[in-house]
Amino acid sequence: MTALEVDRPAPGVLRMRLNGADTLNALDEGVKTALVDALRAAALDREARAVLLTGTGRAFCSGGDVRGMGTRSPSETNDVLTFGRQITEGIAELQKPVVAAVNGIASGAGFNLALASDIVLAAPKAWFQQSFVRMGLMPDMGGTYLLSRAIGLHRAKHALLTGRRFTAEEGRELGFVARVVEGDFDAEAVEFCAGLARRAPIALGLTKLLANRAVDGSLADALDREALAQGVLAATADHKAAVSTFLSKGDLDAIEFKGE
Repeated sequence: MTALEVDRPAPGVLRMRLNGADTLNALDEGVKTALVDALRAAALDREARAVLLTGTGRAFCSGGDVRGMGTRSPSETNDVLTFGRQITEGIAELQKPVVAAVNGIASGAGFNLALASDIVLAAPKAWFQQSFVRMGLMPDMGGTYLLSRAIGLHRAKHALLTGRRFTAEEGRELGFVARVVEGDFDAEAVEFCAGLARRAPIALGLTKLLANRAVDGSLADALDREALAQGVLAATADHKAAVSTFLSKGDLDAIEFKGE
């Protein structure tokens, strides 16, 4: 069984940590429910400005819980897929940055959990694999879409159809890993999220929202959305504080953004 541990390791940072040593942090039904609930709560949590998603032990997430597979009815399988979809949509729709700190194995749904996040940090020994075909299945939680968007159609099909494994460094070279973190991985991941949490939260949320939409529409659609969002941001107190600081030659990184 995998538990979800939620804490606040730094100001503005909400950490969600998968902990299931016996299953390598597999996504059983209990932890899926907990993730859905935690993401919904994070959306309403004004103190949480960045979400850090990580695992414990030698795995980030080993995917679905195999112990529950092979015996489900079609309706039970549909329930499982619904929870997975809600997690992916919850991450995408959350107007706060979600950072996946991949500390180890990210296989199957675990890989897709990382891909659904906005930024992926990886430990040097972490690895990623679309293992579904090895189990006679196909990716869910948006895997076919997310991987194709991240690394291109043909490279994605090669990974999806063969179940090939990517090292952390290969992930960085292909672009779905933003940074391979040496040293104290947990501390570095928290510090990275703390840096995001110091940014203007409304600006972060709208930037994420429009970036997600940009890959699905035309240039004209993107320009329309940018104009609407920028009009909102230009009237915020956070923006006005930044302008005032800039004009007075102050330190932009020292601004305490209020989310107003």
